[in-house]
Amino acid sequence: MFDQYVKVTFPTDRPVRVDGNAAGRTNREFQVESGEHRFDLGEPKDYTPDEWVVTVNNTLPGQPKVIPFQLKS
Repeated sequence: MFDQYVKVTFPTDRPVRVDGNAAGRTNREFQVESGEHRFDLGEPKDYTPDEWVVTVNNTLPGQPKVIPFQLKS
């Protein structure tokens, strides 16, 4: 059940993958199941870190877990 809220931040609009599957877009709140997940932005790998492994619990609409990615320099 998708009962937790996340927001993956990045300077541009990109698809977000959760546990290897398409799940949402950057800079927009979306829902995931509670528990541990791997977040990445797919290709091209022009971002850092390569992935985040995050446990998501106790979030609310409008108060998501924020997962920040940066452009590689």
